[in-house]
Amino acid sequence: MNAIDRNVRQATRKLALEGLRVLDFTWGGAGPFATKVLADNGAEVIKIETNTHYDFPRTMGPYAGGIKGVNRSAYFTNRNSGKRSVAINLKKKEAVEALKRLVPTVDIVANNFRAGVLEKLGFGYQQLAAMKPDLIYVSMPLQGSAGPQAEFSGVGHTLNVLAGIYGVTGYEDGTLVGPGTNYPDHSVNPGHALVAIMAALIYRQRTGRGQYIEVSQLESTMTLLGPDILAYSLTRQNPRLMGNTSAIHAPYGVFPAANDEWVAIAVESDEEWKGLCAVALDQPWAADPALANVAGRLAAADRLHEAVRQWTRGQDARKLMYALQAKGVPAGMVQNAKDLVERDEQIAARGAFVTVDHPEMGPVVYNAPPYKLSRTPPEIRSAPLIGQHNDEVMREWAGIDAEEMERLTSLEVFV
Repeated sequence: MNAIDRNVRQATRKLALEGLRVLDFTWGGAGPFATKVLADNGAEVIKIETNTHYDFPRTMGPYAGGIKGVNRSAYFTNRNSGKRSVAINLKKKEAVEALKRLVPTVDIVANNFRAGVLEKLGFGYQQLAAMKPDLIYVSMPLQGSAGPQAEFSGVGHTLNVLAGIYGVTGYEDGTLVGPGTNYPDHSVNPGHALVAIMAALIYRQRTGRGQYIEVSQLESTMTLLGPDILAYSLTRQNPRLMGNTSAIHAPYGVFPAANDEWVAIAVESDEEWKGLCAVALDQPWAADPALANVAGRLAAADRLHEAVRQWTRGQDARKLMYALQAKGVPAGMVQNAKDLVERDEQIAARGAFVTVDHPEMGPVVYNAPPYKLSRTPPEIRSAPLIGQHNDEVMREWAGIDAEEMERLTSLEVFV
């Protein structure tokens, strides 16, 4: 796309990143979440994958209708909305040569392989920048591209351990439970990558120069533990495990309710304490003057939390949530996926979920973007079938004619 064509496209665009093209080698969680945001905002994101070694979320449930299939994973679709898929076997030299024909047309190349993987295939930064000097190249290795552990691989749970998240998520009895999910994949690492990409795009717009970006996933994950790392540097004491409680507020935590449900309650001021007491009028602790201020509540925190637990056990979690909220007390029922999609009024009002037709699964529920853009609102579009866009991308964008496509297909390049 030449400069004139690009300027015309940008002047008429409806989505913020229309006119950008991304070659997306990412897989799993962290990388695809970052490139998904680019796609949701209009970038042409070309997901490079292969039937010989699936992007592993394609093999993970839940599956639409309970039917397993590489094109039926809700886990995969939610992280790859709006992308185009090219299924190509890069172990074949003909595949590498064919895919490189796309490089001069793209703005961004992204991957989250361990260090050296793409370089061996001919898709390292120096190799591609020679073909596209203003290229923005994003690499997201687990522990950086240099050093004794640069070639180590892993997923979000690996980072939970390496970064120390497991060391601060547990109960006072010493039980370590961790965050319960590959948290670095879903938040901090794609977030760091996106901020860097947007900064690089601004830099390129100002200077005409590309950038090489390295997002060491371990380093970015460790930013979540800044206060704990700082505290240890000052005291040489490991963080105290606190479960769901707080060092400065009480009562504060997740409390059992009726029917095996749970409700989170966070009393962070004396006014909120009064609100809680107004709902719990029949409880003796609600009339205890020693608990009227934060110092008194913290001094009696263990006893107070147990008393609140005994009270909430008989309560309907949803009704209790609404009653506390009405009195100005921060409270929320711990909800499952069905609750979130079908029953949460606040989430519905914010349009947090959208339903989009998928070529194999039919209507599929996706997370909507967690932000609003007034002039260029993002748009959730279907995730691709594997290899769905081979012809469109390789023929129309890479300029490979029908005869050459047929030859490459016979060589099992597109698998």
